[in-house]
Amino acid sequence: MVVDKLINDTSNFITKDNILKGIEKPVSLEYTNIGKLLLDRMKAKPDFVGQIDVITEETYTFAEMFDRTVKCALWLRQEGIKANDVVAVCSSNIMDSFTPIFASFSLAAISTPWNTEMDIREARFFMKLSNPKVVFTEESLVDTLIEAAKLENHDIKIVVFGKTSNAIPFSKVLEDHKKSDVDNFECSPVDNVYDTAIIAYSSGTTGLPKGVQISHYACLYQAVFAENTKICNIRLWMTPYFWITGILLTLKSTINYYKRLLYPKFEEEMMCKIIEKYKVTWLLLSPSMANRIMKSGYLKKYDLSTIENIFITGGIFNAESQRTLKEYLINATITQLYGSTEMCNSMTVQKPYHKFESIGTVSKNVQVKIIDVETGNTLGPNKTGELLGKSLIMTKGYYNNPEATKEAIDADGWFHTGDLAYYDEKGQFFFVDRLKEMIKYRGYQVSPCEIENLLQTHPDVVETAVVGVPNLQDDEHPIAFVIKVPGSKVTERELQELVAKNMTERNHLRAGVIFLEKMPYTPSEKISRRELKAIAKRHLSIQ
Repeated sequence: MVVDKLINDTSNFITKDNILKGIEKPVSLEYTNIGKLLLDRMKAKPDFVGQIDVITEETYTFAEMFDRTVKCALWLRQEGIKANDVVAVCSSNIMDSFTPIFASFSLAAISTPWNTEMDIREARFFMKLSNPKVVFTEESLVDTLIEAAKLENHDIKIVVFGKTSNAIPFSKVLEDHKKSDVDNFECSPVDNVYDTAIIAYSSGTTGLPKGVQISHYACLYQAVFAENTKICNIRLWMTPYFWITGILLTLKSTINYYKRLLYPKFEEEMMCKIIEKYKVTWLLLSPSMANRIMKSGYLKKYDLSTIENIFITGGIFNAESQRTLKEYLINATITQLYGSTEMCNSMTVQKPYHKFESIGTVSKNVQVKIIDVETGNTLGPNKTGELLGKSLIMTKGYYNNPEATKEAIDADGWFHTGDLAYYDEKGQFFFVDRLKEMIKYRGYQVSPCEIENLLQTHPDVVETAVVGVPNLQDDEHPIAFVIKVPGSKVTERELQELVAKNMTERNHLRAGVIFLEKMPYTPSEKISRRELKAIAKRHLSIQ
């Protein structure tokens, strides 16, 4: 057996039997109900401005947020909502969309965020999977939800942020509550802190998403666990509640007194305007957002010097892109976070002294290992295999899906990410590719990520994704999808030659390059490779 040892004096982890363990940092949790913690924090600083709508400049103080949360909880209680009942929220980031989530926590109920861009099929899927008693939504989605409920024969109350004759207006939810009832409100007890508080969803890049169970303990842990950065009071993220960071960051901002800026969707120039106007100090971006904003030219047009910390998560941000972003924003520390909804945490965190190519070293209170995909044996440094993780706050499984749970979490409690990676002698991890997205060419494994990283270095490429398309002779051929800089004259042949000159023969873009106006994304802001393969199939069938 290998003795526990520190990898080096700057590391925050140990290694044992080729398992890398983040330093254990005990977290003392005073609360068992995340809703009570939220209400107590809001009550403690009633005049603090917790939210700002950057379009209307409307603000909510903590006193207003407290009042709306409690009134919504009282209404839900009147409707019979109790511990472990499910309340759905299908809304973009608007001023009141936090309310039913906080209210659900206060009642020890389960909150589940739904994709606002869903169709009837997806609405039926979410409804059948989570079986909610109430859904809070936007006017544009009311008819879809009514039809889905009818087809599923599901009895559900629909509350709308707005007005429509087909649903209960949210304003009605807040009416007719006595001041004494609000003042004397008591949260429902949480019997087991490891019970489910949130049903979040996996990214669903290869099919319909799975409902990931996040516990009350995980929410409390994430809310009170301090980041290893300076306190930055003006924070900006544009991830929806459907993406787990959307809920967790909302909890964190309220509990730690950060102002939250609200804007419904990511737009390159608008983000820069918001940063400049509100002097944003902390920013969360997906790799797609970061690349799009860099290639847009707006970073030079606006004063973004107030940014101190940028966190990149939701995909892999290549080294060249990270160097370029750092050149634009010299005052900012840029940190890649690698994690998953199932882990409810960052599994690895990049430090300032790490290689840009790495996704960092193992996080505090997390264990990570690499296994051989054929034998399951644990691998040592510089050997590529599947990355597995384990932590105290990881999911206990997928909601109403024991088969998927058994497939993802093994008998020893390790979550199988489906990602190929390796680590070096210093414990820095390096992402290789998604296990299921590897392209097979004449028996060889081809990494789409490596081709994408090369294409991304071209100055006219904003965003790119590579998938494999079937070929009778060679198994599969790589095809690239590219969003180019507006007005660019880059050609398919030019990009094919770039790959041919710099990569081995099996990586060549034999199936070509398709230029798109917009990349298809999953609700969690990852590129939908399933949709890209469908586009490629249609494209090649008409050639």
